[in-house]
Amino acid sequence: MFTVILCRYHEIATKGENRRMFEEKLIENLKYHIRTLDNMVCSRVRGRIYIRRKDGQPFTEQEKNCFLKTLPRCSGLESFSPAMECEASMEGIVRLLKASAKLCFEPFFEKKSVVRFRIRARRSNKQFPLVSREIEIACATVIEEIFGEDRLKVDLVNPDISIGVEVRDENTLVYLNTYHGSGGLPTGSNGPVLALLSGGIDSPVACKMIMTRGCHVDYLTFHSYPYTPMESLYKVRKIAAELNRHQKPGTLYACNLSEIQKKIRDVCNPRFRTVLYRRMMMRIANMICRKKHLGAIVTGEAVGQVASQTVTNLGTIDLAAEYVMLRPLCGMDKIETIRRAEQLGTYDLSIVDLPDSCTVFAPSNPAVAAKPGQIRYEEELLGDFSGLLQEAFDTMEITVDKPEDELF
Repeated sequence: MFTVILCRYHEIATKGENRRMFEEKLIENLKYHIRTLDNMVCSRVRGRIYIRRKDGQPFTEQEKNCFLKTLPRCSGLESFSPAMECEASMEGIVRLLKASAKLCFEPFFEKKSVVRFRIRARRSNKQFPLVSREIEIACATVIEEIFGEDRLKVDLVNPDISIGVEVRDENTLVYLNTYHGSGGLPTGSNGPVLALLSGGIDSPVACKMIMTRGCHVDYLTFHSYPYTPMESLYKVRKIAAELNRHQKPGTLYACNLSEIQKKIRDVCNPRFRTVLYRRMMMRIANMICRKKHLGAIVTGEAVGQVASQTVTNLGTIDLAAEYVMLRPLCGMDKIETIRRAEQLGTYDLSIVDLPDSCTVFAPSNPAVAAKPGQIRYEEELLGDFSGLLQEAFDTMEITVDKPEDELF
């Protein structure tokens, strides 16, 4: 019955002369997310993108399940609806309503004596003889004729069923459900970035947020084996695989920081250890960005969340970075971050209790306002640490992790 997936975007519509580039990137993303369906074709009309089978036949149940599973992850896609298609005429709309009414309403009549419904019409074809409000009334009348007025109630605010009608120049679409996408901009429409990915709740959410700003994300994680178990690294690999559902798979760089941490432990003031660790992480991130031509470093830090994330400490850490620092969670509270992690599907992975690099040799009373001059003095005590950085860089493990059920 459904022969087209009606794809909507929002932010892309605000673009000017380069709007076509964003639309093409969105189509590229859509094709990637439904890559297991090799019989689909995408086409553009103004403000919309259609997905159809190449043979024009209705979608199978397996194909519909694939759409419902994968398209909500697509950055740049605001929403989508499986739709039926006819010519731009009221007769065609009535025909589709009559053909689909029982399929749509009968499951609700099994549970309720009165079903609340509404019709939402949108008319971009200004030559169509009825305006949007008149189309809605005409469609509601058809539904009431089929089932009887005593079994139905029009409810514009909280309906059981919301039927959509889009009248365009070349066709009309009728749909019964609307599903949300990720919104924002399509991945690949902005420059690629490197995200510092830990096993915690925050950094995976930051990765997803920056994907919806159009950036493809590679990942850098740190471990401190043998002071942290290898299970900590396997946990991060699972998180990276989950994130890679949302984009063409990003590369995960896994760097052992233990030798650098031991040097800091042996030489520097314990109160500054965490800030010194973070600055070393930034320097290794610089090295990857230079080699791979990545344009920014992304972290999951939020102002004031822990001792290393005070405004002063963040500023001191940033001085070690040679690239733009992006912190999507900067002003977000933890409850909102947890909510997003649950939606993203990374929360259950993140809450598995395993130590990470930042906890190795962690001080009991860390500095909350480490000034740049203080940290420079501490780093001078380390002497020439470029060899330690190069060794950590040269021995990194590099993987591209994908979900086990790669079909979806």
